[in-house]
Amino acid sequence: MKKIDTLIEDIEQVIYGKGGWNKVISETLGKNIADSAAKRFSEPQKPRGYLSLSSIGTPCKRKLWYKVNKPEVSKPLGADLLLRFFYGDIIEELILCMAQAAGHSVEGMQDRLEVHGIKGHRDAVIDGVTVDVKSCSPYAFKKFEKGEVRDDDPFGYISQLSSYVYAGKDDDLVKDKTKGAFLVIDKVSGGLCLDTYDFSNELPSKAQEMDDAKKLVAGAIPTERIQPVPQSKSSSNTKLAKACGFCEYREQCWPNVRTFQYSYGQEYLVHVEKEPKVPEVT
Repeated sequence: MKKIDTLIEDIEQVIYGKGGWNKVISETLGKNIADSAAKRFSEPQKPRGYLSLSSIGTPCKRKLWYKVNKPEVSKPLGADLLLRFFYGDIIEELILCMAQAAGHSVEGMQDRLEVHGIKGHRDAVIDGVTVDVKSCSPYAFKKFEKGEVRDDDPFGYISQLSSYVYAGKDDDLVKDKTKGAFLVIDKVSGGLCLDTYDFSNELPSKAQEMDDAKKLVAGAIPTERIQPVPQSKSSSNTKLAKACGFCEYREQCWPNVRTFQYSYGQEYLVHVEKEPKVPEVT
């Protein structure tokens, strides 16, 4: 039986055509992608409106509160972003099928988990280890590759993965009860890495974290916001922090935010002393 430590090199052998890819795996991949497309495109996507294992660790308490109590005020996601989410689905299905073709045990895909009344879906259990698949930018990939996500985690990925590990504590598929791993794909370069964490220190406080999250969303909206940051080292303008820039509730916290289109993407400016020389998105 293979161990997760060799997962990346074994997947690469499949990419080279030296693994165990076969017709059955091809058919499984096709069906899974078709199911994902049907789920995403057969009807309009709606905000969840409930507390989930993937959301309890978000660094912003206001976002968590809005997700549960005011999902209807979220900013609608654009077609480009919704399509990128589907790209992520395709990559996830492909890489998990490649792991199977490489001879690794891949089980529990998209299993529904529930612990302390909070539900969620994990991506998979590979070789007895809880795994979350991520497709990301080159910048984010470097953090996973260097094992730095725990130190720089604007989207709460560490809490998300540790919550899945905790929720699988009584699951027979999970052999390692304290370890979790991110299986990561660089969307630009195609690079792969496995970023593994031991959550022995986090797991004892998980029950309290979940209880705190339930109390938070049951109470009044938190007043504390993630504060803006300088647009650059030399600029007097301030912009939304990275986590806020991707938040569908950003205009609830910053109703006067202005959006500017740069070649590398959009920036959301809260305070403008010097007008940017790029188009403003209205």
